[in-house]
Amino acid sequence: MRHAPAKRAPRAAPRTRIESVETLLEHGHFKRAAELARQSVDAADRAKNPQARAAARRLLAHAQLNTDHAADALANAHEAVRIAQACKAHSEHALAELALSEIARSSGDDTAGLAHATRARRVAERSRDLGVLRAVLAEIGWLLTRVGDAERAREVFAEALAIPDTASSPSRSFRVFYNSSRAARAAGRVTDALQMLDQAEVLAKRADLRAALWSIATTRTLTLLDVGAIDEARQVLLCHPISPEAPRWQRAQQLMLQASIAVAAGERPDAVLVLVASGLELATDHALTRQSLERLRVSALLARGEREEAERVAIAIVSESARGGARPVVAAAMALAARAATHPQAALLRWLGAHSLASGGVAARVEHESLAALAGEADPIGKLSRDGCAVAHARLVERTPPHLRATARRTLRQVEQRFSAEATRAPKVELDPHTARVREDVGIVGSSSSLLRAVATVARSSRNASSIVLIGETGSGKELFARLAHELSPRRLGPFVAINCAAIPEPLLEAELFGHERGAFTGASQSRKGLFGEADGGTLFLDELGEMSAAMQAKLLRVLEDREVRAVGGGKVRKVDVRVIAATHRDLISLIAGKQFREDLYYRIAGWTVRVPPLRERPEDVPAIARALLARDPSTRGYRIDVPGLTALAEYSWPGNVRELSNVIHLAAALAEDDVVGGHEVRQAIGDRAQRPLKDQTSAVIETTIEQLRGRHHSEVRELAGRAIAAADGNKRAAARALGISRQNLYRLIEET
Repeated sequence: MRHAPAKRAPRAAPRTRIESVETLLEHGHFKRAAELARQSVDAADRAKNPQARAAARRLLAHAQLNTDHAADALANAHEAVRIAQACKAHSEHALAELALSEIARSSGDDTAGLAHATRARRVAERSRDLGVLRAVLAEIGWLLTRVGDAERAREVFAEALAIPDTASSPSRSFRVFYNSSRAARAAGRVTDALQMLDQAEVLAKRADLRAALWSIATTRTLTLLDVGAIDEARQVLLCHPISPEAPRWQRAQQLMLQASIAVAAGERPDAVLVLVASGLELATDHALTRQSLERLRVSALLARGEREEAERVAIAIVSESARGGARPVVAAAMALAARAATHPQAALLRWLGAHSLASGGVAARVEHESLAALAGEADPIGKLSRDGCAVAHARLVERTPPHLRATARRTLRQVEQRFSAEATRAPKVELDPHTARVREDVGIVGSSSSLLRAVATVARSSRNASSIVLIGETGSGKELFARLAHELSPRRLGPFVAINCAAIPEPLLEAELFGHERGAFTGASQSRKGLFGEADGGTLFLDELGEMSAAMQAKLLRVLEDREVRAVGGGKVRKVDVRVIAATHRDLISLIAGKQFREDLYYRIAGWTVRVPPLRERPEDVPAIARALLARDPSTRGYRIDVPGLTALAEYSWPGNVRELSNVIHLAAALAEDDVVGGHEVRQAIGDRAQRPLKDQTSAVIETTIEQLRGRHHSEVRELAGRAIAAADGNKRAAARALGISRQNLYRLIEET
């Protein structure tokens, strides 16, 4: 008896095959999912079902993204958007835009990812599909965290969590909890992050979302490392092994986690670099993992002492991540670049940048690290940073689960102690014999590291003809540094010409700088070639550059660019060869932001920027400076300062810097009964200055008219000049030197007041 042939099983319907692809993706079988997704595309195209065609291509894009075919994934996701949009399948359109968002994010372009996710939200709201909307909101919340809008991110996550779980599939519900945990980790809310991960893990295990378990393990490991729980992090990673056949990005993530644990445990940097190199070979198409590996590479290079290479890599990460808008990544890379900086000023600017980027819940641990680094800076930055660091420390510990708080405190303390130790053991600056001799001849006294660093920077700058901007408080000795730069330069045989731009009215400043012809203005009885002409072949020092008007800034810029001047009232231009050194007590960057100083002039004149430290930042230099001031004046050359006198000098903050110290020390010498300056004389010379806080060293303006204010100003100037003359025992030359002005200017002050 012949049996009828068995009937073939009917071909799977397109939607059934699509559901199978979704299941394979959830279980982490990405290669099989990609194969079945291609079959789904063919079947949907034959069936001419537009919604199925869009869904199949979207799922194929997800599978290709997870099998290291990002370019193909991008093309299929765009095609899914086009098809869904044409057939007005709003839910599918939103999911396809969501796929584009994830592809953009994986490539490191968070800005583009947020744009796609925002479009997905608009479409999802039209579809009224709450499940899709919930998944889209989870993506938007994470991307807002990535671009630095932590406040809006929390609002969006709250909106997503308010939608019932029943409205969406398990995989989309998982995404809400998982992304919420990552945002909480970035903000330093470790307790919230771990609780969200627990909920995500329960959901993933219940729905058998095997692929999600690796994501949870990754974020849990990094979160535990944030609070120093190294053993717990290592255990999490051991409990989640991956197959050698896993996608390249997943194997790269595993190596990244192993390297992160090695760095946290203080293992040999060579071992870390081996792990990083292996990971980078695999993470070619996954920007986020690649950037994490590069940051670990910088940490290992720093541990090996290779600061220059570490700085280069860190700056490259800053540049790449900034293009994609990933603010937490930029902040972390900026902090590494600050640690690797070989120049103190570059380190300061980078730490300030890292703090600015990390604040507001964007990257809480980087915020704490930057505050710890800035705590050693001069006040007010140091004071504000120390206070802020204490607050950030307490906040991070409070937001950590109780059983992990001890390790969190220890980890945060280690960060703070590292920077404290680095500040303490700052390398001693050694000056070459020639620089040391010229510094002594110029009259710069002191051995503090901050002063020697400034001297060394000026010495380096003097090897070429680049312009210099000296930044420092009034009386800190900027003109001495300008003279040092001149004497160390090839122009030392040429003239050194100085001018205080704030002391000359604007109508006369142009003529003073550029010269004038006879009859150019009232009183111009003869022509003059100007200070640029006088300094030809040498150096021109422009003090108080920040006080120069906008019109004068434009004229100065033209001279610096063209290297030629035109006298006021003249028609001819004259070539000049002058090196310009400028000084200011003001923050030129702030003036640029406030449109008070030309940005192009700043970049033209600030070839080198040297900060002259105020006296309160180098109190160890006060005794040496005081002795040098006494030795320079013939009338006090044999005087000495006893221990109580040195103690009294050390107790004062010197808001007027070296200029004020000079006034005080000469007045104290005049008050001494013999050649010993004691504590009583010093305190008497300081007077009531020490009773006033630093910010109140100048009296409040209580006058109600300009004439009254001018009268008080004249009175104070007269008092200051009188004290200086008294301290110099009537020697007006010495009094002028103590005041930091010329003898002619002292006579002018006496006549005017």
